[in-house]
Amino acid sequence: MSIALPPTVAALEKRLGIPVGGLTGEDKARAEEALADATTLVLAETSPARADAWALDAPAVVVLVALKAARREFDNPRGINQETVGPRSVGLSETSGVYLTAREVAQVRRAASGRSTGAVGTIKIAPGFERGPAPFVFGEYPV
Repeated sequence: MSIALPPTVAALEKRLGIPVGGLTGEDKARAEEALADATTLVLAETSPARADAWALDAPAVVVLVALKAARREFDNPRGINQETVGPRSVGLSETSGVYLTAREVAQVRRAASGRSTGAVGTIKIAPGFERGPAPFVFGEYPV
């Protein structure tokens, strides 16, 4: 199944619990901007060639990350992290706008690399260590 980036407004509406086609006017425009911004951040975590490919056919996890970031932006554009209704109190955060969490960045990079972890490779051992370490003598330090 081919999933293009940016995700559709309908996909965001489903995540928001709004009937498909329920966003209109300014709300729809705000949703489209949030999706475009989230997609820009996701594609910035990969190579230009991979970004071009993902514009037509992206892995499901990448689309999910873009939808989650767009939803955060749509639900809370001002970045409010505290709200009291009584005699009114609002706490604003430095993280207003679209952002990716560290976990989301890792998921996008993992999808781009095709690896399940970030630590894959070989370790070359110097020829001097093939025989094993020199015996340790208390009070002497190996060179």
